[in-house]
Amino acid sequence: MNTQHINDWLDPEFVQISRKEAARIIGRSPAEFDRLRKTDPGCPKGFKTGAERGARVLFRLADIYRCSATLMARCEGEGARGE
Repeated sequence: MNTQHINDWLDPEFVQISRKEAARIIGRSPAEFDRLRKTDPGCPKGFKTGAERGARVLFRLADIYRCSATLMARCEGEGARGE
């Protein structure tokens, strides 16, 4: 299957990823990602896969992409002020 075929059916709005995968995408460790989730209202909180306390938390890939874009924009803005 080539890349074009994958892009035909792979929609980030419906792809669910783990906490570790989400942290890797935004360039943070899982612990840093957890802190970000608690302190940054723009960071997705994720959703639990069940009602039990130990249920896995998953994230929508599109939400993580948006979070990454926001974090990069903030860094670019801080760089512009520091120059």
